Amino acid sequence: MNTDLLRTFLEVAKTRHFGHAAENLYLTQSAVSSRIKQLEDTVGVQVFTRQRNNILLTPAGERLLSHAENLLAAWQLAVQEVGAPRQQDMQLSIGGTSNLWDTFLQSVLPKLASHFPNLYMRTEINQSQHLIRSLLGGRLDIAVVLDAPTNIDLESRKIGNLELIMVCNLPDRSLADVPAIGHVFVDWGTAFNLQQARLFAEPVAPILNTGQSHIALEFVLSHKGAAYLPRALVEPYLKQQHLYQVKNAFEMRQDVHMVYARDADKSLPLGPAIRFIEELDIKPEDPLQEQ
Repeated sequence: MNTDLLRTFLEVAKTRHFGHAAENLYLTQSAVSSRIKQLEDTVGVQVFTRQRNNILLTPAGERLLSHAENLLAAWQLAVQEVGAPRQQDMQLSIGGTSNLWDTFLQSVLPKLASHFPNLYMRTEINQSQHLIRSLLGGRLDIAVVLDAPTNIDLESRKIGNLELIMVCNLPDRSLADVPAIGHVFVDWGTAFNLQQARLFAEPVAPILNTGQSHIALEFVLSHKGAAYLPRALVEPYLKQQHLYQVKNAFEMRQDVHMVYARDADKSLPLGPAIRFIEELDIKPEDPLQEQ
């Protein structure tokens, strides 16, 4: 199988647009169309339906999606492992959501590298469901997520928490003012999102919905709105009075979980790294503020 065909298929599936996929892959649109046609000829079925500008996966395309991800990831991992320097005999792939890399996980990598001098690391940023799928498919060793999965093939351990508070860029604002100044919805996991949905007596459509805390932060700072963000991320702005905590809005600690395949903590390659992360005193931080 030509990996270029699979990579093109995944890009079209993600963008739902041949032109956008072509731009992201630095190809012409005709080249993208040609690759998709080659792929369909190879597998013997149509993988996309094309109705005007509406590009959708067919049922066969949906079934191909996870296989394509697994094949590409396996090939990439093989290339990396074969090409890794011989002295780096310990390998670890760790994934997390964008929010957690922003404020929680970046400090873990230098500690791992210092403690395990021969460690070769690979990272992934993705949504929780994709990270769990990567774990189950063997493409990841560890996933760090906000909602611990209940899959019997996986184990999870709490490794820390985030203190989340609601902030805006105007002083003396309360929760009752948020519908007027705008609600910026940040995805902090299912349990927390359910509480966010019950904030207001009447439904309030967010002016921005994002899974990235730094996007929400920049939006609130430069424009308007109120958002739940980690205290560690906004503390410098609170001190400088560029941001203000919204009155009467609940504060919450959101647990952070490390997830791995069952019994991986007992294996020789992964066990030491898993136990090391479990024993770390991981503190939320804003790496950008420290630079």
